[in-house]
Amino acid sequence: MKKIAIILFTVFGSFVFAQEYSRLHLDSIYAEYLSIKAPHLLTDKQLKIIENTGTIKCAFGTVNFVRMNKNLFDAEQQNQIEKITQRTPKQTSIVSPNGFFRIHFNTTGNDIPRYNIAQTPLQNAQLVAQAFDSSYTFEVNYLGYPPPPLDDTSGGDNLYDVYINELGSGLYGYTEYESETSPGSGKLRSFIVIDNDYVGSFATNGIDGARVTAAHEFHHAIQGGNYIFRDADRFFYEITSTAMEEFVYDSINDYYAYMNSYFNNPGNSFANNNGYNLAVWNIYLRDSYGYDVLKRQWELMPQLRALNAIYNSLSEIGTSLRTEFNKFGIWTFYTRSRRIPGMYFEEAAAYPLIRTGTPLTFTPPADTINGSSYGMANNFITLINPNASPQDTFVVLISNSDADRGINGPNLSVPYSYILSVDSIEGSIKLSPGYYAFFQQNDPQNWAVSEFLNRQLVREDSSIILLPIEVNEFVFPNPFVYNKAGHTEINLTLSGNINEEVDLNVYSSAMELVYESTKQIRSFGEYRVINWNGLDNSGKKLASGVYIYAIRKGDDIYKGKLVIFHD
Repeated sequence: MKKIAIILFTVFGSFVFAQEYSRLHLDSIYAEYLSIKAPHLLTDKQLKIIENTGTIKCAFGTVNFVRMNKNLFDAEQQNQIEKITQRTPKQTSIVSPNGFFRIHFNTTGNDIPRYNIAQTPLQNAQLVAQAFDSSYTFEVNYLGYPPPPLDDTSGGDNLYDVYINELGSGLYGYTEYESETSPGSGKLRSFIVIDNDYVGSFATNGIDGARVTAAHEFHHAIQGGNYIFRDADRFFYEITSTAMEEFVYDSINDYYAYMNSYFNNPGNSFANNNGYNLAVWNIYLRDSYGYDVLKRQWELMPQLRALNAIYNSLSEIGTSLRTEFNKFGIWTFYTRSRRIPGMYFEEAAAYPLIRTGTPLTFTPPADTINGSSYGMANNFITLINPNASPQDTFVVLISNSDADRGINGPNLSVPYSYILSVDSIEGSIKLSPGYYAFFQQNDPQNWAVSEFLNRQLVREDSSIILLPIEVNEFVFPNPFVYNKAGHTEINLTLSGNINEEVDLNVYSSAMELVYESTKQIRSFGEYRVINWNGLDNSGKKLASGVYIYAIRKGDDIYKGKLVIFHD
C-alpha cells in the first residue's frame, strides 16, 4: 500500500518528528473528524471505517491533528476541512459569574442545553458556566496552572469561549486549538465544545457529565495554551485531563468507566493506551507526592517527550520512575476484594481487579519463567504451589520502566527470566520461609520486581529489602495530616503483648532514615499498636510524601507505608 512520508511540524515549530501515514489511515482519521464536526456528511463507507475506532470520550486529539496537519489530506478533504473548521455561531450567550468564560448556546432547536429538563435553556447554560468557573478556580487558583490565553475576539469579545452542541451519543466534548498568541510563541488560543445533554452512551449523564467535561477540556486548553501540543504524546494529555475530572469533581467518578481496558492489560506499554484508562497513574502520583509533581511534568513537556518529563520530574524530588512505576503496580493489585483499608487508593473498592495472568503450577524445587516485556509496562505472573498446605499463591510483579523504549519502541518487547525456588540459589532473594526468587535481565537498571504471597506483599523492590515475618494489617489515620482534627498520632498495628518493647524506624521514599525510637506496644480497642507523632528525630514536621516504616520485634520485622501531608 502506498504510504506518505511526512515531516510533521507543530504550528509553533518547537517539535519535529518523522512519521508515515497510509492513505487508508488518513481516510480513517478524516472519517472520524467528520463524525465529530459534521456527522451528516458521512458516507456509508466512512461510517463503516469508524465503526471500530474504539472509545472517543474526548475528540481533542483527532480535531487538532486534522487542523494542524490539513496538508496531509487530499484536495477534496482539505476543502471540506476548511469549511467545517469554523466555529458554529449560536443564538445567544452568557458570561460566567467569575467573568472568564462566555458560554454560547441556542434557545431553540436540537442544540439547546437540556442537562436538567425541568429548567430553561438559560438556566442550563448557567449550570455550565458555574462548572467552568469551578474548574478555573481549582486548576488555576488552587493548583497554580497559568490560565489559557484569551482569544482574538472570535467569539465576539476576548473571553474564553465555550459552545454547547448536540455532539452525538458518547462524545463528551473537545478543545480545539486555533492560532498562536504571537508567531513562534508556542502558546495556542482555543475554544471548547461540549455536549448539550449527556443522554445516551455516556458513563455520566446530565449536568454531572458537563461538569467533568469542563474540568477535562479546560485543562486541555491550559496544556496547549501554555506548554505544547504534541500528537505523539496524546495519551499523556488524556491522562492529565481525565485525572483532573477526579481532582475537581471527586464525587462524580466518570473515570471508572474507562479503567477496565488498562486493568485487563497492564502489560501494554503506557503510550499504547488511550489515556482515559490511566487516570489512576496521576491519582497515584498525587496521593504519593502531591499535585506539584504533575504540574512540573507540564513545565518540562515543551523540551521533553511525556515519559521523559515524568522520569525527570520524579528524579527532581528524590525518587525514580523505576521505583514509582513498580509501586504503582502494587497499588493496582490492592483493589476491590484485595483492598486494604487505609492504604493505597482511597477508592480502591470501586476499581477493577488487575489481571494477573493465567495461573501456572509451581513444581518444586524450582521453576523458571521466561517472559518478555514492553517498555513502560507492568507484567503480572501467578504461580500456585498445590503441594503447600494450605495451597500457596504467588503473584509476581515485574516492572519495565524503560521510558526511552516506551517512546521509541512501545511495540518491541525485551526478554527476562524469573526463577522461584524452595532452596537458596546464588543471587536469589529470600521472600519468606521456604521460598526464594531470582530475576535476570541483561539491562536491569530499568527493572523492578515485587512479590505477593497469598495476597500479602512479601517483597517491594527498593534499595533496602525488608523481609517481614508477618505483614502489618494497616495504619491509621492514613494519610496523616498535621493539625487536622483527630490526627494527633499515627497508629501502627502489629501483633504482640502490651508493654512489649519494639524498635521503630521510619524512612523517606528515598530510603533516608528520618525517625528511630524504641516504643512500647499498647492496646487500641481490638488492636495492638505503637504510636508515633509524625515528627522526625529533631521534633520537626516532615515534608508531604510517602514514608516506609519498619518495626523490629525480636527476630520479626513488620513493614508498611503511610502518607503524610504537611498542612
